[in-house]
Amino acid sequence: MAEIATGKKGAPRVDMTPMVDLGFLLITFFILATTLSKPKTMEIIKPAKAKDDIDMPKLKLSKSLSVLLGEKNKVYWYVGSDETGASAKGLSVDSTDFSKAGIRQVIYRRQTEVQQQWGDKDQLVVLIKAMPTSKYRDMVDILDEMSITHTKQYALVDLDKNDSTIMESLHMLGK
Repeated sequence: MAEIATGKKGAPRVDMTPMVDLGFLLITFFILATTLSKPKTMEIIKPAKAKDDIDMPKLKLSKSLSVLLGEKNKVYWYVGSDETGASAKGLSVDSTDFSKAGIRQVIYRRQTEVQQQWGDKDQLVVLIKAMPTSKYRDMVDILDEMSITHTKQYALVDLDKNDSTIMESLHMLGK
């Protein structure tokens, strides 16, 4: 019988060198991409726990600005008119938003007033009070405004009786 020559070819061979190069390039890219995008956080300095026997310093309301965070990105603000803080009836409460012409301009204007009266705009103290209907985003936005306006002294405080009375008179505080 006649023999048929079957040329036996070897199994196809794939050169893996370019694949290894591509793998190292991808690994290098992802390592660099993750180290370049570091998370951005806001640094908040919290006071040490107060002892009961220490008297807290009194705040002159003529150096203060009270900011109340409401619902639907509304910001209510007022300036303390008397030094005792006993009466909320004489206060004028205005509302604004978080735009450039909103609370930022109110803070700048109040800094100018404190500068004229006390000689140093850094003596302004902003009291930030969140109402029960406000959102977390509003708190972040107002802290951003403190940074943008270079406000040195601000505090996150609870609503007091005067604030509750003011907001109830404006029908903004739900019971």
